Amino acid sequence: MKDLVISVKRQKAELRWLAGCFCLAFLLNILSVVIYKTSWSEIFSQLLWVFIIFLILYAVVCALRIAYYFIRRLF
Repeated sequence: MKDLVISVKRQKAELRWLAGCFCLAFLLNILSVVIYKTSWSEIFSQLLWVFIIFLILYAVVCALRIAYYFIRRLF
């Protein structure tokens, strides 16, 4: 069985995408605390929802990147 080798460049790119999606989800959480004028403790108590939103954002970004890859290969 062949080993799958992922380059360091690809790993760093994926980590940047992951970090960007997590930061966006976390900023959305902070924005919701400010807009709805709730307690600042909700920033940490709602981390499960931040994580779920982060996973959804990352899935959407991956789907868009895959679609872009296939469209670019067609043309």
